[in-house]
Amino acid sequence: MCETRFKNYSLNYYARNIFANDFLDPSYYLHDYKNEDSSQVVELGKMLFFDPILSQNNERSCASCHNPQKGFTDGQAKSIAFNFEETVSRNSPTLLNAIYADKFFHDLRSENLSGQIEHVIFNEKEFKTDYLEIINKLSKSEEYVNRFKKSFPDQKAPISKFTLSRALANYVKTLTGFDSEFDQAIRQEKETSEEVIKGFNLFMGKANCGTCHFAPTFSGLVPLIYKETESEVLGVTETSNFETPVLDSDLGRFWSTVIREKVSFYKNSFKTATVRNVKLIAPYMHNGAYNTLDEVLTFYNKGGGAGMGLDISHQTLGQIHSI
Repeated sequence: MCETRFKNYSLNYYARNIFANDFLDPSYYLHDYKNEDSSQVVELGKMLFFDPILSQNNERSCASCHNPQKGFTDGQAKSIAFNFEETVSRNSPTLLNAIYADKFFHDLRSENLSGQIEHVIFNEKEFKTDYLEIINKLSKSEEYVNRFKKSFPDQKAPISKFTLSRALANYVKTLTGFDSEFDQAIRQEKETSEEVIKGFNLFMGKANCGTCHFAPTFSGLVPLIYKETESEVLGVTETSNFETPVLDSDLGRFWSTVIREKVSFYKNSFKTATVRNVKLIAPYMHNGAYNTLDEVLTFYNKGGGAGMGLDISHQTLGQIHSI
């Protein structure tokens, strides 16, 4: 009964604590999708996710840039492009817990997963195709035709832009969880080391990490109602050369095609990524400039770009004391 009553809420007010597995409702963040997660739809989405049939050359799949073995990233500073010669413009973010956001992409330009998927499909450096071509290819597969019909029996056209996006989104919705060693420890289900406890206290305290990477997702998903995703201006550099730093030229949200984002304080502003599973998803930042967590911490300890003397008028990262 409680599940039905609160199905349109981002969080479950009856959860035991904010680190409980049922605290956030992934169905809420699908926005324009129905709260549908039948096993058939999820399995179809998983099949599509790993199938290069979605790309024009039948050589690129979602998993090409979001490999499960690498935390659903690809381990590259910037993902390899469609032609296997160039790269795309940014680092591939993890899909683990990615559903917990109200906007997607590093520059937050998409307000739902449907828009995110559409961008990848049409982008010249990614799938370089369109829905019509994909639908035609899928329609020639007896297995796909049967799977779409069983997954979406209420649709007059089982294979469509809508059902394709819906299947993929429902698969991404399953890539969630709050059962790490830390989660179990903070829920008092198991003991953990003093080092972990000190690290968490530092993260939430003196280091100020938790002022942008909000618990429990440790991303930019803002408490207390977890409906808004934040971005920050950090002054990320082109490389990890902090002795002669050069500001990365990517303008972030200001570059976005969303007109309301073209304001000066969004220059060099990027979505606050989750630091869950951070060990698995190097290299770091929107441009993959930092290969190790030590380099990331050095960047923060220096006060970001402004702390290193770069001209960034709207930097949101404060210049803190070294930790």
